[in-house]
Amino acid sequence: MLNKNILNHAILSCKHHRDLDKKTIKEFIPGYKLMENAGVEIFKIIKKEFKKQNKIKILCGPGNNGGDGFVVAKLLKENGYLNVDLFCLVAKKELKGDAKLAAKSFNGKLKSFSNFKVSNDDLIIDGLFGSGLKKNISGNLKKIIKKINLKKPYCISIDIPSGINGDTGEIQGIALQSNDTITFTRKKPGHLLSPGKEYCGNLIIVDIGIKLENLEFKPKIFENHPDIWKNNFPWPNQKSHKYTRGYALIVCGEKMTGASRLAARGAARIGCGLICLGVPRKAFNIYATENPIALIEEVEDEKDLNNLFKDKRINTILIGPGLGISHKKLKIILKIIKEKERIIVLDADALKNNFKKIILKNRTKIVITPHQGEFSQVLKSLKIKNNKNKFLSANEFVKKTKINLILKGNTTIISSQDGRVSINTNTSPFLATGGSGDVLAGMITGLIAQKMDIFNACCAAVWIHGEIGKLKGPGLIAEDLPEMIPKVLKKIKKI
Repeated sequence: MLNKNILNHAILSCKHHRDLDKKTIKEFIPGYKLMENAGVEIFKIIKKEFKKQNKIKILCGPGNNGGDGFVVAKLLKENGYLNVDLFCLVAKKELKGDAKLAAKSFNGKLKSFSNFKVSNDDLIIDGLFGSGLKKNISGNLKKIIKKINLKKPYCISIDIPSGINGDTGEIQGIALQSNDTITFTRKKPGHLLSPGKEYCGNLIIVDIGIKLENLEFKPKIFENHPDIWKNNFPWPNQKSHKYTRGYALIVCGEKMTGASRLAARGAARIGCGLICLGVPRKAFNIYATENPIALIEEVEDEKDLNNLFKDKRINTILIGPGLGISHKKLKIILKIIKEKERIIVLDADALKNNFKKIILKNRTKIVITPHQGEFSQVLKSLKIKNNKNKFLSANEFVKKTKINLILKGNTTIISSQDGRVSINTNTSPFLATGGSGDVLAGMITGLIAQKMDIFNACCAAVWIHGEIGKLKGPGLIAEDLPEMIPKVLKKIKKI
């Protein structure tokens, strides 16, 4: 059983939300009572932020989202809000179930969408479609949503902005641009994945009486947060020494020497006890001069690697940052992949050196860290369909390859071979700078070397990396990232 702190960050698919709703209704709370609870919570938020003189337009669809809208309209009328107009896609008699009960409780007139007009000083309550939308929005309704988006009134969406797929964040024809989205119990993937997250505005989760403890399965999708992994973080103790804190090998290239040196600093600052840089003969002096934090060993070919691998204390290998692309480099990668006892992190150039050959040789645990462009090339090389939605593509890749994936971006997807998925939204646009990904790769490697399990290590490194970006802000360069790690670690200790 997951502890409560971890459950707080669980993300539920649309199906899991529906299943939980059904169980709650069957065993604990009637469906109409849940709808009333939802309406009350939405009303409280409106009451707090908007005056009774505001012109409010409530847009209702044929389902439970529309039913929530009817409850809100009723409460607004009862509490002295005079300028409330309710528009419904269907007549009251066409509504079913709890939505029909909610409509009966509302005594006001229903207005036709044919007469719908909007101004920028309106408040729009969007109860058209929730996560149950099955097809693209089209026709007259599409025109209405387009008109609303152009006028830019203040919009509050119930559950999820109409037109956003709750599982993928994709736009279904068109989507309403919201200022606030009020959802229930827990977030859905579509709240956090682009482009959906850009339409949600401020996301507010309210409790309407549905308890996660009633889930009949263990959630496997989470929003990344220290609560998930901090208890597994490899904090040192009085018995720690450099060999108990991991020994990582970083295989380097001869031209872009800065990349692997940044990775080494990331690994060191995150706590890795020993780091060895395996460097080409041509660049040996460069690495030896500027790397006081790492051992330097010559790695020119497979023979050199064999010598290094005699040291069984090396437990994690990073290859890719600044590596370069060539047949010679591919042979080195293939040699490393054969290692059964060590965990391998593949980044940057390691993903471009004939990835199909690399994957076919896979005999150990592997983590890859591509951005979207690199990932598209990986999928192409493996002849895996590149779904436009990165969440679906990531899950499909991991399912087929059993490789752990960090798919980087403004929302980063961390997908583990054991089925766990983390969606990371703790990030900053200031991380979009050369060398940032190299530091991240080093941080991941450093945590895995300290025997933090792969999924938690990836989640921790990505979150800490994002937190640094937020703290440092404008002017951030890659060299800043390792030096900020201690500050963030101190912060995590206090959470």
